[in-house]
Amino acid sequence: MIVVTGEALIDLIPTATGDLGVHPGGGPFNTARWLGRLGEDVAFLESIAADPLGQRLRQELIAAGVSLDLVVATKLPTTLALVQLDSAGVAQYSFYTNTSMSDVWPEQVDELLPSVELDALYLGSIGLVLEPAASAGLRAVELARGRGALVMVDPNIRAGLIDDRSVYLTRLEAVLGQTDVLKLSVDDLEWLAPGEPPVTAARRYLDFDVQAVLLTAGAAGATVLTADGAVEEIAPVAVDVVDTIGAGDSFSAGFLSHWLGRGRGFGSPGPKTPPGPGTDVAAVVEAAQFAARVAAVACSVQGATPPADLAARLA
Repeated sequence: MIVVTGEALIDLIPTATGDLGVHPGGGPFNTARWLGRLGEDVAFLESIAADPLGQRLRQELIAAGVSLDLVVATKLPTTLALVQLDSAGVAQYSFYTNTSMSDVWPEQVDELLPSVELDALYLGSIGLVLEPAASAGLRAVELARGRGALVMVDPNIRAGLIDDRSVYLTRLEAVLGQTDVLKLSVDDLEWLAPGEPPVTAARRYLDFDVQAVLLTAGAAGATVLTADGAVEEIAPVAVDVVDTIGAGDSFSAGFLSHWLGRGRGFGSPGPKTPPGPGTDVAAVVEAAQFAARVAAVACSVQGATPPADLAARLA
């Protein structure tokens, strides 16, 4: 079982006519759906509203094969994100908060997470920003690490929601100290390490005992950095871009699916193996190459919803 925790929301995306299209979204929510479409056993641990938009979010998870057993009910309304696309299809977001995405508590994680057989935990995005969800995410990481599960994190920085940079960085460092795989984008590093070359900045995160850093750069491809000192380039996959919404989220799903599906761990076989030296660099690169193919499919469709024929498209 892979457990994904972080926000679920509705993206409002402008259409060609100037109207707003309604698309289920949220980084971790997207990752969970792509994992489900890739055939993984996955559960979503987060609060989802009971309103009509929340019901749609639940239906989308079910359609993708994601378990709702860990979903937390909330009386708060569904979170909305207004999306603006530039000429290249790259998205910028404005969020309506004090909503469902922050209404999950560490005590609920203590109750729910031990109920599943846990191979990996994925955490990211706004799940690291707003309280009490941020503390709940940190607690999930602690529990997962205590059970020997693989931990993957994608900060997916949303700077407009971060009121106190130092508080956020302290929390992120606490999470990274228990992380095996860190997915970063060059946009993340523009905020985390402004003015610094992305690969140089990304390499520093290996000092937290992270075993692999996956640095994505959109149409420029990706870079894999491992604790063994390897730096490997991942070539971009050619695709006619509709938009880039969910590209990073689907990349994470592709990596996790490929890595765990082949029984990989860090240090010795098996996804539950605690991290350690001896990372199989070739295996990390292979998983990242598959992840790039999955992300290319995400860029070929509008919004972040994985197509029902994902397996055929990848074939």
